[in-house]
Amino acid sequence: MRHAQKGDYESAEREYKQAIELDANNIYPHDGLGFIYALQNRLGEAEEEFAKVLQIDPDYAPAHYKLGKIFFIRQEYDEAFDSYQKAIEANPKYFPAHHGLGIIYMQTQERAKAAEHFKAAIDLNPNYGPPRYRLGTIYLEEGAYSQAIEELRQAAKLVANEPSIHFVLGNAYMAIGKLAEAAEALHKTLQLEPNWAEVHDKLGLVYTDQSLALLGAVMADQDKLAAAVEEHRKAVELVPENGWFQHNLGMAYERQRQYDKAAEQFVKALAVNPDMAYTRYRLGMIYSRDKKYQEAIEEYQYAIRLEPDRSIFHYALGAVYAKIGSEEEAIGKFKKAIELDYYNAEAHFGLANAYLKQGKREEGAKEMEIFKKLREGNIADMEQRVALVPDNPKYHGELAAHYTQQGRYIKAINEYKLAIGLDPHNLEYRRLLKDAYIKAGRYREAEEQQEIIQSLDAKRQQTPTP
Repeated sequence: MRHAQKGDYESAEREYKQAIELDANNIYPHDGLGFIYALQNRLGEAEEEFAKVLQIDPDYAPAHYKLGKIFFIRQEYDEAFDSYQKAIEANPKYFPAHHGLGIIYMQTQERAKAAEHFKAAIDLNPNYGPPRYRLGTIYLEEGAYSQAIEELRQAAKLVANEPSIHFVLGNAYMAIGKLAEAAEALHKTLQLEPNWAEVHDKLGLVYTDQSLALLGAVMADQDKLAAAVEEHRKAVELVPENGWFQHNLGMAYERQRQYDKAAEQFVKALAVNPDMAYTRYRLGMIYSRDKKYQEAIEEYQYAIRLEPDRSIFHYALGAVYAKIGSEEEAIGKFKKAIELDYYNAEAHFGLANAYLKQGKREEGAKEMEIFKKLREGNIADMEQRVALVPDNPKYHGELAAHYTQQGRYIKAINEYKLAIGLDPHNLEYRRLLKDAYIKAGRYREAEEQQEIIQSLDAKRQQTPTP
C-alpha cells in the first residue's frame, strides 16, 4: 500500500502478486491488487481480482462494494445496485455501500430512497462527508434550505478541498438571500477550481444583488457592481459560447450605465443564441435610450414573437410608439400589456398619457387613478416594518410584491428569498419568486424554482388528507 500511496503502481502490483504466490487464498493481496488495477482504470483486471476475493470469502463486503463501483463507472447500474445490496447484506454497517445505493437512487430520481441510504451512511459514520453532500443536495432540490445548509456545511468541513460542495452551499445561501455567506462559499469554490465559469457567473449575480440590497438601483454600490462585471467577464472568457454568460455581463455593464458596452455584450449574446427574448428586450431599451427608435422597435417585436405573453415587452414597445407619436399603436400595446399583467403600473401610466394626448381626459384620468392606486403603499414604512420584525415571512412577501410593482425586481427577489427562508413550504412565495426571476431576465433560476414548486406540489398530492 505504501507504493500505491506514492503513485508507484508498478511496485505495488509486483508486491501484491508476490504475496498471492505465497498464499493464493489470502483475500487481502487480491483485494489490494484489484484496487491498484482500478486506480489505473484497468477495470476488467480489477473486476477479476475482486471476484477472486469473493470466491474465497463471499461475505467480504468491501469487495462487493468495489465491484459495485466498477459497474457504476461502466453505467451498469443494475449490477452496481446488486453489488451494493450484497455488501450491505454481508455487513449492514458497511456505510460506503449505503452511500453507493443512495447515488443509484438519485440516478433513478428516487430521492426519498436515496435520502434514506445517505442518512444510514451518516448514522454509521458521521464523519464521512460524501453522503452529507448528497443529502444536502437533495434538501436543496426540495427547497428545505436550512437542512441543506446544515448538511452542506458539515460536508464542507469534512471534505474541505471538494469545490462542488462549496458551490452547492453557495447556491443554498443564495436561495434564502444570505448573500455574504453565498459569496464566501463561492469564493472558496474558486480558490479550489479557478476556471469554473458557472461559479464566476453566479458570484457576479451575488455581487449584483449585494450592490442593490441596501441602496436600491439608483444608488447602487459601485464597488460591488465593478466586482460583478469582473466575475461575469471571467465567465465569458472561460466559456464565450454561453449566451447567458454574455447576457449577464451585458446586464452588469448596463447597471454601471456603460450602455455601449452593455449593447455590445447583448449583441454577442444574440450571436450565440438569437432566441433570447429578454436580451432583445434589454438591447431594445438601450436603443430606445439612444433614440434609435426603429432598432428598438425591431428588437421589441422580435422579443414579442419569441414570448408573446410578456407584459413588459408590450409595454416597452408601446413606450417607443408613444415617443415617435404613434399614439394608436402605443395605446394598443399598453392595453395588451395590461391585459397580460393588470399590475403593470407603468403600462397604466403610459396608457393614461396616451389618452390625454388624444384629448380623452376621462379615460386618461381613469388610468392615472389606477396607476396611483398600484403605487400606493409607503415603501419606507414597509421596509421599516421588515427591519423591526425580520422573522415575519408575510412582511417580506408584501414588501417584495411592492418592489415588483415598481419594477425593482432584484430587491423583490431578495425579499421573496427571505420570506421563503422563513416559510419554505409556501408555494405562493415560490411562484412569485419565479415570476420575479422571469421579469429580471434570470431564466435559469426561474426554471430551478419551477422544479422545486413541482417537487413540493407532488409531495403535497401524495400526502394523505387527515
